[in-house]
Amino acid sequence: MPDPRKKIAALIRSLEDLRLHVGRKDLSVGEENVNAQLYFPLANACLRGRAVLLYGGMGANKTTLVNLLGSSFLALDLDEVENLMVTGHPEQTEEKIIGFLDPRQWSREGSETSVLWTPWARSRWKLINEINRFPSGKQNLFLEILQKRKISYAGQIIEPGDTCYFATMNPEFSATYPMDEALLDRISVCVPAQQPDFLAGLALAEREKSVRELARSLPRFTPQEFDALPGLVASVRLSSRVELAILCLLRDFTLCERAPGYDKTQLSGARPSLGLCPGCHYYNNPESLCWQVDEGLSDRVRQDLRDFCRALAFLLNRDADVDVLRAVAPYVIWHRLTPVRSALERPPYYGARKLAFVSELVEKSINRTLNERSEMNLLFSQAVDGEIDTGKAVQELSAFDDPIARMDFIPALERMR
Repeated sequence: MPDPRKKIAALIRSLEDLRLHVGRKDLSVGEENVNAQLYFPLANACLRGRAVLLYGGMGANKTTLVNLLGSSFLALDLDEVENLMVTGHPEQTEEKIIGFLDPRQWSREGSETSVLWTPWARSRWKLINEINRFPSGKQNLFLEILQKRKISYAGQIIEPGDTCYFATMNPEFSATYPMDEALLDRISVCVPAQQPDFLAGLALAEREKSVRELARSLPRFTPQEFDALPGLVASVRLSSRVELAILCLLRDFTLCERAPGYDKTQLSGARPSLGLCPGCHYYNNPESLCWQVDEGLSDRVRQDLRDFCRALAFLLNRDADVDVLRAVAPYVIWHRLTPVRSALERPPYYGARKLAFVSELVEKSINRTLNERSEMNLLFSQAVDGEIDTGKAVQELSAFDDPIARMDFIPALERMR
């Protein structure tokens, strides 16, 4: 079987040559710059069971891009792929989304309950268009689907198999609803989608054919090539430095001296933004992250970071190193957090640049783990491996003014004694 990565590269070139707007190259991976709006959906197409949310204003090519990618990966006409998606509006019913009872069964005595599933329910490429136009009750339906990876209705269950999930979201309008926080935590990656800039507008003006005509020129994947992608991504190895940086990143956002068990997910009714942290040893320390955001990060974040680091490294045909993690982590994390207003409103963010704010926190954590923490990381690993006495390691780690040393490493070693 030919290398599917070559066909993905041909797909990227086709989208650029056909002047299908995919935005500027705003994602830096080492010395290479690519477009986040394009590459994260491509990475998601190489995975299964993950969800990517494209967030941005109208006309930013969110829905069209996902449908074009679906047309290529599923080898379907664009019209067929558009018929698979569901679009949010307050009156959208569960029957229109996933299926309804087959009326023909009532004329057959003794027949079992039969459900006519919608094309969206059966498809392995699921797009939820304008997801924030669904009320909270309908959002819970999607939460359940992402949790269980199966769809139930009237006592019947359908398992569509390994599925790629996508969603689009517009800014808040009169007809939109707040996004459920539990649902957002199941969104693996959130990517801001930008409307065409001046140069992109000129390129779009030169396009002489419709999107449907141009879509017929895109490369098509065979079912075997599409099914092979998750295995190829899984074969990409993460370095030990990346694994360590991911674990420390989660703990940096989560550790809090005032939380039971040093876990902010256990906080009840009190958050850093509501006065929990003043007086804490690490409060107002710019190198400490836990006081700058209200929520901690769940283990789903660790899984998403590992998967998308592998997928992006596969697409770029490079090692899944720390540079890939630096590029991926902000997009995996930023929609799951609520920054403390006093931190976000300071320059250069002015309360608006949430992704840039989270990117700076991510950079601080990774740099600290790989540099300032190198000595304490070595002490801990030597003690765990039995190379040095745990009591001596605890004594030496006590000299480090670092929340991970105080709240993770030392308690772990004391339990080993």
